[in-house]
This record gives sequence, structure tokens and C-alpha cells, in this order.
Amino acid sequence: MKGLGWIVFVSRRLLVARRSRGGGAGLFSILGIAAGVTTLVAVLAVMNGFQMGMIENILEVNSSHLRLYTPYSADSPDRAEEVADLLRPLRGVRSVTVSAELQTLVRGYWAEPRGAVIRAVPPDWLQQDPGAADQLKIVEGDFDLRSRGGVVVGQQLARSLGVRLGDTLAVTHIPGGGLRPAEEALEIRGIFRTGYLDYDLGWAFVSLATAAEDLKAREELVLGVKLDNRYGDQAAAELISRKVGPGYPLVSWRVFNRGIFGALRAEKGMMTLLISLIFLVVSGNIYQLLRRSILERSEDIAILRALGAPDRSVRSVFILEGWMIGVVGSALGLLGGLFLALNVNEIFAALETLSGFFLQRGARIFSPSHFYIQEVPVRIFPEELFLVCLGATGVSVFSAMMAVRAVAEYRPMELLRSR
Repeated sequence: MKGLGWIVFVSRRLLVARRSRGGGAGLFSILGIAAGVTTLVAVLAVMNGFQMGMIENILEVNSSHLRLYTPYSADSPDRAEEVADLLRPLRGVRSVTVSAELQTLVRGYWAEPRGAVIRAVPPDWLQQDPGAADQLKIVEGDFDLRSRGGVVVGQQLARSLGVRLGDTLAVTHIPGGGLRPAEEALEIRGIFRTGYLDYDLGWAFVSLATAAEDLKAREELVLGVKLDNRYGDQAAAELISRKVGPGYPLVSWRVFNRGIFGALRAEKGMMTLLISLIFLVVSGNIYQLLRRSILERSEDIAILRALGAPDRSVRSVFILEGWMIGVVGSALGLLGGLFLALNVNEIFAALETLSGFFLQRGARIFSPSHFYIQEVPVRIFPEELFLVCLGATGVSVFSAMMAVRAVAEYRPMELLRSR
């Protein structure tokens, strides 16, 4: 018996056969693989959405891809702009902006102040940095810092202070070189939202002129460098260091955000590992299915061996059956996972509508009062889908290879004689 045609034919017949006591077990194995792949694809898509949204918020609004520090001096604003002009034409550099951060206390309508970070930026910051403009949405007013004395605050910060557009925000800051705090009143000209609670609740923006003249800030200036490809930060850092020379400390986003990005990576790895345990259960099911199939079809195996089928070919029949289980289950699971991921917000909306018949009116699964999200974000990476399907198929094939070891023990003449 030569060729692969009969192996494929027999494997397919064994998979769909219903005459054995284990009829339908192949279907349950396929559904088990499909359930595992569906769950893993949907969870990874939603987790990627949350994590990538947080990462992009941090990199685009706060840390940049590279941070170049300029110590404060009387001419540091002019010197920082000169350095920025040197870096903007470099290959791979998307934007370069100058900023400074002030740790302050702010007070609005309510008497109790709260801590806030005030970031001093150029008046045309959003035009200079399109990446930040994509993440920072103005919900009221404008990002108007062209004249001194104006401030743009986060939406949640404005709510916690009880202030609105046009109100006065009292900012308490210790001027550089001083010992006593000074309070300055700034006009709220805009209210923004990033979708990241830490920024919306604890950040505000002023112009560099307002920080220097009104708040008497003497903080070091930071040049935020955005790259076309953030993973090319090491090569860009070497190029920038050669361009500006010594005396300007340079920090990559990998180092500046090491703590939070490391935590996100560990979280995703552990979640993937825990969900992948489903495949261990399914692999045991596939092993038992094929093991029982081999025992029940011992006569068929003996006939194939007597007709001249090599031991390797007989084993290939059951390994191919395991591969078919993995491929079909992975395909079904991939379709189900993509459907859930791409329609997760519609599914939640339908569940909220349905819950209205059983719970109090207006009940929400993801209420903004408990979750700081407007919708569930989704991000799908094709390479992850490929790895999930490859892993599911690999588990099925491995289980089949473990199950077919019993085939080598069969002696065709002894089996046929005993019948």
C-alpha cells in the first residue's frame, strides 16, 4: 500500500465515523479546541486593546519615545529650541517638542486643593505633535495657550475641583530658587479628555511663557522626541547623541516606562498561560479519543498491516486524524473569536438591553461610574492569531503522536488468529 491518498481517506472516515462506541467524541474534541481558540482570541484582542491604548496614551501624551534633558539656565529656552531644530530634520524623527513639568497644588470652586502636574508646552503643541493631538480630545473650549494666563485642564480634574470653562484655577507652586509657595490665578480656556484616568484627573497644560513668567518655573526643559518607529529607539538615540554632543542626558521610553510596561507584559503573559490551560484538558480528551479508537479498531489495523501497510503509515492515519481535529477546531475557534472581538461592544449593548427586562431600568454592564471607558477597545494582531492556531493544532498532533504508540505493539497474524 503506497501513497498518501489512502491515509487521508482512512483518517477522514475515522474522524466522521459513528459506528464505534466513541462516536461523536471527535466532534467534542473539535468543539473543545474551538472553545479554547475562541476564548483566547477574544481575550487577547480585548487585552491588546486596553494595553495598547494605555501604552499609546503614555507615549504620545507623556513620555515620548526619547527624552532629552536640558538643565535650566537663563538661556535654556532658546538653547532647547536650537537643539530641537537640529533634531527635527533627522531621519526617522516624527516630531520634537519642548516641555517642562511642574508639581503643583490646584484649587477651584471647592476649598480643598489637590495635587496636579502642570505641563508647560508651546502654544502650538498639538500642531507640532500630531500623535498627542490624536490622543488628547478637547471636550470644551479650545487648546488656547497663545496668550499668558490660560490653562487647559483634564475633564475629571475639572469635575473634582468644581470648575467649568472660563472659571479661575488657583495654582500653588514653589518658584525656582524660592522657599515660600506662591499662588497664581489662571483662566480655564479648555477641558480635555485622553481616556487615561491619571492624566484626566491630575494633569493640566499651560504655555511655556505662562510657566516662566507667571509661575516663575525653573524646572529643566525636556525635549520629547517622537519616532516613526518606536522600536528603533536605540539607533535613534545613538544618532541624536552624536548630533547634540555630551551634556544632554537621553532616556528611552523602554527605561522611562520600564515599571508599567513590564507589568503589562507580565499580565498578558500570565493571562495567556492561564487560558491556554484549556488546551491541556482538550489534549487529554484527544489522547483518550484516539487511544480508544485504536483499541476498537485493532482488527482494522491488523488487516491494514496484513495487506502490507507499513507501521509508519498506520500511525500516520491517526496522527492525521489528530491534525484534522486541530485544524478544524482552530478554524472554527478563529472565526468565533474574531466575531466576538469585532462585535464585543454590540454584544454588551444587547446584554444591557436584555438585562433591562430583569434588572432595574438603566442597568449597565460597563457603567462609566465604575469603569473609566466609553467602549471596550479591541486590537487584533495577525501574528498572535497565527500562534494561537499553531499552538492548538500542535497540541492536537502531539496528543495523537502519544496515542499511536500502541500501534507498534500490534501483531497482525496474532490478532486475526485470536478472532
